[in-house]
Amino acid sequence: MNLRQLSTETRGGLRVELAPFRPDDIDRVYWLCQDPEIQRWTTVPTPYHREDAQRFVTEYVPTAWREVDDGTFSAEPVGAELVWAVRVPGDGPTAGLWGSLGLKRLGQRRLEIGWWLGADVRGMGIMRASVAKVLAVAFDALGASEIWWYAMEGNEPSARVAQRTGFAFTGLTTLPMHGDKPVWGAVLRRGGRLMFGPGGARIPS
Repeated sequence: MNLRQLSTETRGGLRVELAPFRPDDIDRVYWLCQDPEIQRWTTVPTPYHREDAQRFVTEYVPTAWREVDDGTFSAEPVGAELVWAVRVPGDGPTAGLWGSLGLKRLGQRRLEIGWWLGADVRGMGIMRASVAKVLAVAFDALGASEIWWYAMEGNEPSARVAQRTGFAFTGLTTLPMHGDKPVWGAVLRRGGRLMFGPGGARIPS
């Protein structure tokens, strides 16, 4: 499987492509991350400067992709996050780069999934389809044993995506990156039910 070129579709038939960020994405990432909701609910820097976008695209993201390219990437150890840009191809009004979706490596084949999506395309099923695709890849191609999702308490749009892709909520917790703010946690384990179509699909056991 070519991890650099993933594609999927929303239930409405909108095509979505997942691929690494490119240097020419810097200004677009900067613009998208000015959204107060992204700054409120995610761990992006606040305020978000163009230098933050530049570091993200040219320094943070390429680390894991270099491991993929040289064949050393593994879900077993703690390591750099594998991050895809979420794009809608074509020429229509929704075409272009809209979001980010990543898998952090927690060790022992445990991963944490996280994402953000631009305001203008929320509610169209783009992130739900993208998350479902990456979950399937994580279990099938990367050999993950379990995948965790966390979001600050109150982030209901993210919670709906997690719920609709099969995650089981584990309750409230705290994480160092969020300080003392409570966060929702949920987990999807190998062999669980991954929902990405009308009938869902079974994750490989």
